[in-house]
Amino acid sequence: MRRALTLALITVACAAIAPAHAQATRRLVIHAAHLIDGRSNTARGPAWVVVSGDTIESVHYAAPTDLAALEVVELGDATLLPGLIDCHTHLSARVGVSPVERFKSTAARSAIAGVNNVRATLMAGFTTCRDVGGGELVDVGLRDAINAGEIPGPRMQVATWALSMTGGHGDPGNAVSYHWCTDLATGVADGPDEVRKKVRFDIQQGADLIKILATGGVLSPRDNPQHTAYSMEEMKTAVEEAARQERFVAAHTHGKQGIIWASNAGARTVDHASYMDDEAARVLRRNGTYYVPTLYVVEPIMAEGNPLKIQEENLAKAREVRTHMRSAFRSALRNGVKITFGTDAGVFPHGTQTREFRIYVEEGMTPMQAIQSATRVAAECMGWEGKVGTIAPGRYADLVAVGADPLRDITELEHVKWVMKGGMVYKNDLGR
Repeated sequence: MRRALTLALITVACAAIAPAHAQATRRLVIHAAHLIDGRSNTARGPAWVVVSGDTIESVHYAAPTDLAALEVVELGDATLLPGLIDCHTHLSARVGVSPVERFKSTAARSAIAGVNNVRATLMAGFTTCRDVGGGELVDVGLRDAINAGEIPGPRMQVATWALSMTGGHGDPGNAVSYHWCTDLATGVADGPDEVRKKVRFDIQQGADLIKILATGGVLSPRDNPQHTAYSMEEMKTAVEEAARQERFVAAHTHGKQGIIWASNAGARTVDHASYMDDEAARVLRRNGTYYVPTLYVVEPIMAEGNPLKIQEENLAKAREVRTHMRSAFRSALRNGVKITFGTDAGVFPHGTQTREFRIYVEEGMTPMQAIQSATRVAAECMGWEGKVGTIAPGRYADLVAVGADPLRDITELEHVKWVMKGGMVYKNDLGR
């Protein structure tokens, strides 16, 4: 019943929202002076990308022979890139909501907020996202409404309820006396049997991946980010059960032991990994685990005036974690860990997560490495490398353009001018 209501609310809220421009013909060609394809380590150009329907048909570095028969989308001196991918979002989250207001908030309100969030995310250039935790199946409703063409937004993989131990990062009971606990579905599961059942339940309800909360968190009450939450047996159970149904596991981690255990248990990603050092990084590299940094999120959390209405307990944890996050990133980079772009958008406003790129470059990535972390590497992390992440024949026609060279100034990605998803142009600020 809640799922049906959520879908209906999303549809009604967005009935008037439509793409900025729907392509009138089946085949067209996009011309740009520069192209970063997500695979090569250099930009090339000029380039012509032929799109057939929602798919890239071919890529040329000289005008195609049938150019006269094609509709031409002229991007001039712009740089064309694959649509960006954010592997750590919360697209149904309401930003800057106080704890009291959050208790009063409904799934319907989250659905309405989610409609705006997915649109802002797409307009920022993110054509694909992993949504790693939402309640009341709003994430499922958003994904399904986008896929049905009812609202504009990125392609989504969703996790539904994140699995948490009792008293862990995802236990809503942490904030209240047990007298106020309800029988609404949560992700709380203790012991291998409950974990297995909760994974099955999430998948039954529409999860594309499973999220486990392997350590404490920053924004949750009464827990410690460095403490390991789930046992190795519980983590392995989640990974094995998810794998049986062809799902990956994303592991929320901060503390070193939780990072290592999640990687050794077979998690696809460790997200945050704030206390990672060289030893932990070498474990990730050996196991092929992807690292999702979320470095920018602490900046708006710690912003002057506390615009996000964070409680002092959580601000204290954020101040502590902040001193380790960039060191963890450098350890991963130094040790050859696969780094995947992710931001924790939803803690801060959606559509502003491109600010993560600048930090990656400040901490030692080349601009091309930063771009690839949000294109090819992110697609591989999601298991969608045959669909998105590169500009190549057979991939979805998910493309973005910026007005200048992001290899010279990575902050150009904070000003995406043109967005295409599935052959439809949703944004065009290039003046063409």
